[in-house]
Amino acid sequence: MSKENMKVALVTGAAPGYKNGGSSIGSAIAFKLAKDGFSVVVVDILEVGKQTSERINEQGGRSIFIQGDVTDSVFIKQTVERLEKEFGGLNCLVNCVARYSSGMAKSVAEISEEEWYKTLEVNLNGYFKCAKYSIPLILKSGGGTIINISSAGSFNSLPNFSVYSVSKAAVDGLTRSLAVDFAPQIRTNSVCPGFVKIENSENHRSKEELDKWYAQVSRQYPMKRVCEVGEIANAVSFLASSASSYINGQSILVDGGKLISDSHSF
Repeated sequence: MSKENMKVALVTGAAPGYKNGGSSIGSAIAFKLAKDGFSVVVVDILEVGKQTSERINEQGGRSIFIQGDVTDSVFIKQTVERLEKEFGGLNCLVNCVARYSSGMAKSVAEISEEEWYKTLEVNLNGYFKCAKYSIPLILKSGGGTIINISSAGSFNSLPNFSVYSVSKAAVDGLTRSLAVDFAPQIRTNSVCPGFVKIENSENHRSKEELDKWYAQVSRQYPMKRVCEVGEIANAVSFLASSASSYINGQSILVDGGKLISDSHSF
């Protein structure tokens, strides 16, 4: 395929699960976009991200892995320059990188200022920087899409998880700003998952413990099961395609109906 006919996607936070290379939202998105015909540039701070690119290439797609930190403006600029040189353009940016740490699980009164700023630097400023330096190339390439992975936590808040909800609400605000400023050439939307089954949240639970945990979580959701990473990837695939050609500036919940469900029983 010539560079002129190639669709190119940049997916951040696309490493597989860091323990055993298992499921992650970012890698599932990269795999799905590759199946959709995109050449995929995988970006992650962890070296294990190369496994995502290797799998895409093994399955007949085209992908490269670039290791680095999305909070580093120089790295982002160099990444965009490299993908323009190697692929000729950019059609889709998926911001999926996210920071999680035990220090995040605190209220505003308890969280350290350092933890607050570190989380916002990745979860918000990383998205801003990737968008800022990718947009000129997307426009140069004839337009395209930006998809930000947000969270149902943008709409409601877990107890003592303050900075996470704030960061995701800010991502949705960034999404709307980009949608207004760069349409019609670039459509920007966000995908807001609820609980998703990913390897990095399994910790050291046994299969029996995981089954029990997922069953407990499932009872909170009208769909009575937990979301699979492929279901988030399918939503991203739709937003990256012409099938969603008049959807712009939206924050799309993929939470099985949990947010609108009243869990009271009578």
